[in-house]
Amino acid sequence: MLDANISWQRNYKYLGVTLDKNLHFRDHIERVRNTALFYKARLWVMLSRKSKLSRRNKRTIYKMCIRTMMTYASPVFAHAAPKALHRLQVIQNKFCRAATDAHWCVRNSILHRDLELPTISKYMKVASKRFFDIAGSHPNALLRAAVDYQPPHPTHLIRRPRNVLTDPPDALTAAAESLNDVNDTHD
Repeated sequence: MLDANISWQRNYKYLGVTLDKNLHFRDHIERVRNTALFYKARLWVMLSRKSKLSRRNKRTIYKMCIRTMMTYASPVFAHAAPKALHRLQVIQNKFCRAATDAHWCVRNSILHRDLELPTISKYMKVASKRFFDIAGSHPNALLRAAVDYQPPHPTHLIRRPRNVLTDPPDALTAAAESLNDVNDTHD
């Protein structure tokens, strides 16, 4: 371009999302994970086991500072490999354990229930559904056309962002939802 060689890039960061040539989002999730760990370390005094803040305030700080950063543009990368998304879930699990000062034998699903936090995959699924609902009724015809497609057959290997809406919940999400259903029936 203009008599200058343009070097080939494996990844490109655009609007805060790191894109690779196959859209696996591994580099994006790794970058987001490292940033979340950085924020968590800076806020550790307020979020740790010994903090005098209430669980509600700890949860609010986590939701405002860490989860929003981890799930920014989540409808774009929510269809990434479950192993990659699990790395983000581990951060949330560690927060839940530290915020509640829970013993090691307490299940993560119980911690999520006590803090009233959905799992990362559930949160991304809800955010994706909200995004596709809003985009489907948007006045811009190009945006409506971008979200109005038929998902490929379930055995098809290529995953698209809308596939996340039809995916079954992972084990932790299913356990947390079943605990919430049990609590709702006892109330």
